Amino acid sequence: MEHRTKRDVSFLNLLSDFEHDFEKGLKKVYSENTFLELIRFYEEELQYVKAIEVADMALEQFEYRPDFYIIKARLLFQTNDHTTALQVLDKAEKISPYEHDILLLKIRILAFQGEIQGANDILEELKRYVSKDDLSDVYLSESFIREVVRDYDGMYESLTKSVICDLDNDEAIERIGFAVQLSKNYEASIEFHKMVINERPFSYLAWYNLGHALSCTGEYAEAIDALEYSFITEKNFENGYLDCADICIQEKKYLRALNIYQVYLEIFGINEEVLINMADCEYELDNLNKARIILNKLLKLDPYSDEVYYKLGLCYAKANNWNKAINAYHKAITLEDNCEDYYLSMAQAHNAIGAFDKAEFYYGEVITIGPEQSQYWTEYVSFLIKMGKKEKALEVFDESDDFTFGADLLYCKGVAQYLTGDKKEAFATFEEALKEDFSQHIIMFSIEPELELNKELKSMISYYEKEIITT
Repeated sequence: MEHRTKRDVSFLNLLSDFEHDFEKGLKKVYSENTFLELIRFYEEELQYVKAIEVADMALEQFEYRPDFYIIKARLLFQTNDHTTALQVLDKAEKISPYEHDILLLKIRILAFQGEIQGANDILEELKRYVSKDDLSDVYLSESFIREVVRDYDGMYESLTKSVICDLDNDEAIERIGFAVQLSKNYEASIEFHKMVINERPFSYLAWYNLGHALSCTGEYAEAIDALEYSFITEKNFENGYLDCADICIQEKKYLRALNIYQVYLEIFGINEEVLINMADCEYELDNLNKARIILNKLLKLDPYSDEVYYKLGLCYAKANNWNKAINAYHKAITLEDNCEDYYLSMAQAHNAIGAFDKAEFYYGEVITIGPEQSQYWTEYVSFLIKMGKKEKALEVFDESDDFTFGADLLYCKGVAQYLTGDKKEAFATFEEALKEDFSQHIIMFSIEPELELNKELKSMISYYEKEIITT
């Protein structure tokens, strides 16, 4: 889970000096806190090898401090070097026997090695003598055993016990979010996190988990509010901003998403994916100039982004600036020639300017790249029918049978049959399509508007509409 720590200038200067000395092979004496800060930094940057090297340096200076052995073992565990991690913990145990943190980490490592009995033995022993304060971490370790044996309900239960013992155990609260995804205990999670928030209103992780549980139950408005509280209570919580904005976009709350992204950029700096999402929001709000400004900014950061050129083309297309749209789509295809959406947009743009031969060529490319998607065949067949190429449309439809099927294609086939004079077959096809997916029947009228006046077809549609209401 992303949670960046903002670094002050003094730490950045320390980091620069440390890396300079490290590269030169110079060894200096550092305080315990300095080593801890450096390890935390490299760990957050996912530079585990470097973090382990710093831990080794700390152990050279503080060889009788079990804390650094535990840290090194944890880092080795994160890199899946379980055997070495256990060896390091054995050294720590010789210095500090019965240290809870050593045993708790051992439980996790043994569990992930599949040594469930050994992990459970240590766990049960700990449960017998630890204090209530330490019991929270015992239940947390128990959740790892439950996860490995795929007892996800048990995993969720262990984690709730962990949090009840210590409402400030952030690692346990964070893991509950993962356990809820696995166990699907969304309703229980909502009630549990509301209880936690009632006791700890500034628990950003509790707000975050609540937001996701609400989202999974379809309560999107409440989910957005809960996720917003996650980064209001912890302004450096990156996932809170991103996930909240994602749901805003899903719910078409584009302006709210833009406001969230703006704050995000002020705190964390440039993020290309965020800028792309911002451009999408501006596009949906019809702020095409703003969208293009963002996309052009992205091209300065990465002039070889096919996605950015494609989205720039969409902006030009929405403004009916078809030549610029075609130019942008062409650049996107040059950089990535295996994306059906790029070819589809290119076909639609050429269709818009009356370059029908080129449009037909690009529609053909679309179904070559994405033959399993019925909507692409529908686009192509619809185009052919509108161009008066009804026989070819039927040929293309027959070809589609080898790759895909869909009510949308049946409606197209029916229109082509109707226009070629084969009305009996057309109405049989319309009936099959209505049975398959009534909701898509307007496709017929978008291709051939005069069909809306056909009494027999209107009667058939009314019949199946009543059937849907009845069932």
